[in-house]
Amino acid sequence: MSVSFVKKIILLPLTLFFVFACGQSEEDKNTIPDNILNEETFTKVLLDFALAESASNINVKNVPSERLDSTYAFDPLVENKVTRAQYDSAIVFYSKHPGLYKKVYENVLTSLSKMQVKKDTAKVDQVLK
Repeated sequence: MSVSFVKKIILLPLTLFFVFACGQSEEDKNTIPDNILNEETFTKVLLDFALAESASNINVKNVPSERLDSTYAFDPLVENKVTRAQYDSAIVFYSKHPGLYKKVYENVLTSLSKMQVKKDTAKVDQVLK
């Protein structure tokens, strides 16, 4: 999976979110249909895409640029047992329900923040030893 492909996967839902995030309507309070990824699963998939993109962008494994695609060849969809069709359907559904989409993105940001705090705490603990 190329870095530009991962960026497109992250940028598309983010762009759609901002386009449709004008406000929450009564419609957004509806439940999520059974054939659509639930909030928890969709959050996990988007979180994994964000982490995958970050890992490849900062080159955490310090590999030559010509080997980036093979080194960072993990797929958040496969890792979460989600098909491309399920992901695409979730993008369409959540784009039409900006209040729900906003909640998912808030969950992603909260998870990323918690990871950062945990990492920072570990660094401080290591220095204090």
